[in-house]
Amino acid sequence: MKKNKTLVIIGAGGHGLVVADCALSIGHYNDLIFLDDCLEKLDDKSPWQVSGPIASWPNYSENADFIVAIGNNTMRASLLQQLSVKHCCIATLIHPTAFVSQHSTIGQGVVVFANAVVNIGAHIDEGCIINTAATIDHDCHIQACCHISPGVNIAGGVNVGKGSWLGIGSCVVEYITIAENTQSGAGAVLTKSTQSNQLYVGVPALAVRSLI
Repeated sequence: MKKNKTLVIIGAGGHGLVVADCALSIGHYNDLIFLDDCLEKLDDKSPWQVSGPIASWPNYSENADFIVAIGNNTMRASLLQQLSVKHCCIATLIHPTAFVSQHSTIGQGVVVFANAVVNIGAHIDEGCIINTAATIDHDCHIQACCHISPGVNIAGGVNVGKGSWLGIGSCVVEYITIAENTQSGAGAVLTKSTQSNQLYVGVPALAVRSLI
């Protein structure tokens, strides 16, 4: 990643602003461009403006890096696929205060926010969000386009399935499998492997409803 490049941030909500702040803290970018279908999404207090709708991203494909700053896992995955097909340069952003082991693997389009930890042997696949102060312990596999919310703690050897969303403050015990498209409520404690497309809440967490 070269310094002083342009970063196109797809998504101008609160998550997009945190992504922008993370990008600036890294120091590789001097120009940030926001794309969002709500052209007035950024208010007067923001130092940026929305430059165009999301569909205008091909206009920047030759001269910029991209990051998809949309919390919805399905939408993020779809946009990342579109960018990949066109061979766009997809950024990976790691905040300077995060600890990411040199013996871990971080995929393209991943954002690792402030004070997060990714320990040895962990594999973070493409398009994941590792949010503020989340911890991913040794030998975990976080599959594509998961959202690991602020303050989540995942013990060693956990496999988190594609498209899952672990809510703020959730905890996951060691060596269990979180199936694809699992969601957990705030503060949930996952002590057993889950079934796909289910919402889990409570201590210990239990499935309360289907997501399909």
